[in-house]
Amino acid sequence: MSRFSRVMIVLLLVAGLAYYWLLVNAGPARIPARPLDLAAMRQAALALPGSRPESISFKVLARRHVPGAALAAGTGLRQVDVGIISWRLNRPDGGIVIDPGLSQADAAAIGFKHYDRAARATVDNWLEQSRLILFTHAHVDHVGLFLDHPAFDSIVAKAIISPTLLNGISALWRENGGRITQTRSLRPIEAVAPGVVLVQTPGHTPGSEMVFVKLADGREFLFAGDTASLGVNADRPTPRSRLMAEWLAPEDRPAVIGWLKGLKALKKRNPKVVIVPSHDLAWTFGNQKLFAKDK
Repeated sequence: MSRFSRVMIVLLLVAGLAYYWLLVNAGPARIPARPLDLAAMRQAALALPGSRPESISFKVLARRHVPGAALAAGTGLRQVDVGIISWRLNRPDGGIVIDPGLSQADAAAIGFKHYDRAARATVDNWLEQSRLILFTHAHVDHVGLFLDHPAFDSIVAKAIISPTLLNGISALWRENGGRITQTRSLRPIEAVAPGVVLVQTPGHTPGSEMVFVKLADGREFLFAGDTASLGVNADRPTPRSRLMAEWLAPEDRPAVIGWLKGLKALKKRNPKVVIVPSHDLAWTFGNQKLFAKDK
């Protein structure tokens, strides 16, 4: 074997190991599942008097393609369609917004070239009409449109923001972030409206939380935020790749793995609970019948 051949073999081995380590390996198998207490969520959802949300609507603000392995380790380099999705729990009193999304400028800055300005106008109206505004975490693609809203002073009091979540918002260095003066300390599982419960799940960020929703008709949804960006994250389960989770967008990957195992266990015991991933357009449009056509 020539020296050139030996060098090429070594380079291929190094490249293969790097690919496996950065984009395939799903982390230590020994990490235990973090428990998600569905009974406690259900109890909290029924604790506050009043009407529960009637339905759920969504708007896709921006979309792009990324390699699947970036957001779900071991799923290969096939491109997947991801989006910035804003959700609304529909109620007669104006509803509850979950993760408003981001502006066109912020979308372009993080690689989303396709932006729907009509969807943004709708979400801006949702924020103005809403009763409450909730966030699964404080990254700009989930809180940016709230911070950039032209009538920020009229909507800021609607937002439920924990001190830890505010720390994440402050790190974005947005002027309006410095004008948030009201925070709310939250228990691990806490109802914030009839049928709507915040569940503290730190890992993707220190202030990450999931939103459990029990609709008036009894259907149950758990908005997972970026703990599960894609449906496959919770189904396999598999976390974001090490390239994303430890280099490009650092998170507490072992904690996220624990929550993903918890989501899979919850789904196995309760298959009717809908686990909603944060950015998976194939999942979202594939399950469109679960949501209201337009609100």
